[in-house]
Amino acid sequence: MSRRKYVAFLDLIKVRLVDRATPFIWATIIGVLIASRGLPTLTHLFYALLTAFFVVMAVYIYNDVMDYEYDKLNELKRPVATGEVTRIEATILALSFASIGIVLSIFANKETLLLVLLFLTLGFLYSTPPIRLKHRYMAKPLVTAIGGFICSLLGGSLIGNFSIQVIYAAFIFFMLLIAGSSLADLTDIKGDKTGEVKNLTVLYGPRFAIKFAIAVFLSVIAITVIGYPFLGFNVLTPIIVTGGGTAFVWFAYSLLHRWQDPLFCRNTIRKMIAINFLFQISFVLGVL
Repeated sequence: MSRRKYVAFLDLIKVRLVDRATPFIWATIIGVLIASRGLPTLTHLFYALLTAFFVVMAVYIYNDVMDYEYDKLNELKRPVATGEVTRIEATILALSFASIGIVLSIFANKETLLLVLLFLTLGFLYSTPPIRLKHRYMAKPLVTAIGGFICSLLGGSLIGNFSIQVIYAAFIFFMLLIAGSSLADLTDIKGDKTGEVKNLTVLYGPRFAIKFAIAVFLSVIAITVIGYPFLGFNVLTPIIVTGGGTAFVWFAYSLLHRWQDPLFCRNTIRKMIAINFLFQISFVLGVL
């Protein structure tokens, strides 16, 4: 393999890791921390990181293969869309990553294996014709959110503890992804329209999608503030969730009048992803 091709492969992994995959991997780590009440072994943490990395990256690299034409329309600088990595090469990489993820889950337990297989099945059907779930009505944000829910549960399965706190953290991540995917779609609207993707942004317009996201963020705050004592969290959880949720609302509101600016949208979404890392820590602190 030439140095240029090697760099292109690294760029393919890096772009998808930064652009989409990291929050899902982080959700698995958070699941481990919650399930172990903040005291996981280094082995569990490392195993969770590896399993989530290979499984999530497999799905996103495969998505690049299937969507390369739409990525060109959206002028996305992804190695498959630019031709630096061929579709065949990217497919081999995606299947290799998926295989490694499955093998790792086999050595964990049957619950982890089932979750990994479910995640990969949904992720591959999301992009594969003729099923191509992302073309079904509202399936794009829903499948993405279910994927996040599974990643959160994956952390619990690796510890062997599906506590109510793990399930609630998974549910909140599901809600955040439902809202966040609508905002992330603002930068892909041109390609999504061409590809007949039936998401909120395409069906009802960008402003509706942004207002929907704001409503979801506010509901996450309200549900957590009201329900945290019944879920076994301490007071740190509603405090941090309220702060993080308010920041989500503020950033989403800023998109209402600047959604046509792709660079502003991408920068805003990156800021929201950064806040998400702190946001999810609230559930770990809440079980200490």
